[in-house]
Amino acid sequence: MQQHADTTPARRETISGFIVPMQWDEQFRVTEILIACEAERDVQVTNLHTFPTLVSMARKRASITGTVRKVGGIETIHVESFTPMETTDFG
Repeated sequence: MQQHADTTPARRETISGFIVPMQWDEQFRVTEILIACEAERDVQVTNLHTFPTLVSMARKRASITGTVRKVGGIETIHVESFTPMETTDFG
């Protein structure tokens, strides 16, 4: 099987960034989130159902470890663990 040119192999990685809601249901409950990392890197969480606590951490910073994949320009992470991080004011 040939791999697409815009697909990278899965790798275990620890990323850090702000947790951002990405999609909501008809009752305005968050159903998908992404991690907004430095350098405009956005990584979508694929297993939010396993870590629902991440929803309550919206707009907070965290360090997240998991398996990262990139297919078609979209980067995803299957979360294994996370640690909340202190946020500092910018400005």
